[in-house]
Amino acid sequence: MTYRANSKEALNDVINVTKIGGKRKVLDEPNNVSKSGGRKKSVGKEDEESARKCQPKSNVVFLKTHKTASSTVQNILMRYGLARNLTFVLPYSSHILSTNIRFSKSAVLQERLHGDRHGNRTAYNILCHHTRFQYDNIRDLMPDDTLYVTIVRNPAAMFESSFQYFRFDSRYHITQPNAMETFLDNPSHYVKKFGEKPHSHNALFYDLGYDSEALTSEQTIKSAIDRLDRIFSVVMVSDYFEESVVLLKHALCWDIDDVTFFKVNSRNEQSVRHVTTKMAGKIRHWNRADGMLFDHYNMTLWSKLPRLPVSWQNEVEQLKERNLQLKNACLESDSATAEKLETNFKVFQPKGISINGFVLKDGAKDNATCRQMATPEVPFTKELQRRERSKLLQSHG
Repeated sequence: MTYRANSKEALNDVINVTKIGGKRKVLDEPNNVSKSGGRKKSVGKEDEESARKCQPKSNVVFLKTHKTASSTVQNILMRYGLARNLTFVLPYSSHILSTNIRFSKSAVLQERLHGDRHGNRTAYNILCHHTRFQYDNIRDLMPDDTLYVTIVRNPAAMFESSFQYFRFDSRYHITQPNAMETFLDNPSHYVKKFGEKPHSHNALFYDLGYDSEALTSEQTIKSAIDRLDRIFSVVMVSDYFEESVVLLKHALCWDIDDVTFFKVNSRNEQSVRHVTTKMAGKIRHWNRADGMLFDHYNMTLWSKLPRLPVSWQNEVEQLKERNLQLKNACLESDSATAEKLETNFKVFQPKGISINGFVLKDGAKDNATCRQMATPEVPFTKELQRRERSKLLQSHG
């Protein structure tokens, strides 16, 4: 893969920047969040000047959580960092730093190859690959001005996705056809019999470094959330993804073209199972801590958006419009099956699940912006690892 800067000029080379018609469907918002009436104000020069007083941030930790659209956020960060030759905290060999082990610098490519020369707090800019959060170890590796970001999702939808992805039916030895319902009828029985499987209980908190046995009361959960509030400047909400991206954009002081995206690793609709209200209640009961975490950061999102220096509604519309322009310019399909995908665009296909992939239009196959946005995590990470190894060899002989 060969890339070029992901600048506005580069994007404008790809798309014909014209106004796309149609109105945005307004997403549901929490009932107790006030909304200003009347017409939305346009983004004027004063707003733009106010927003641009900040300086773009390059030092970011994005704690990827499972089944939350975190790979799409990761793609945004990898494109931004690659375009600016920033240094990533990269896995040594795989595409993840760790799954069930809390972060340690021993998993980092640069530390394994040249740890003596990369053990300072200015060497790295972006950490955005899967790991279990361990704040002290990450803080020791990253600059002091690093912005910490993560993402949460409604536990009901997230658990349904996780149950299929991690094959909990098999891991908990459930042979009944309605395995998830069977598990939720008595989850403690299966945990007691087979042990608690990672990501099967309060998976958000698990990725954030907590074990379920440490979250047994409302007070311990609230204390954990208070601690996370002190660490993470931005907690995105997958269920309101575009709104969250706008919030992230402002926290990083980036341009709208820096945060455009195609949704990666999304399941084919036929692989998504409907969650009934009754099932959702059981999921929330089993994942009580994650439910409290989600509720807290969902409310936090909607309290922060009105305080942005520009109209967040207008920016969401602008982001959706830009994404649509790129989709129309770049993609032949955004829901291709595995056999139709080029090698560099093949996505991991868990057993029994169909993950959508991208097919580029013939005229977009040599365009770096289109290819970057459509490249899955694994080949993108391999390219970053190749570049970093080459850089280290050149600088250290």
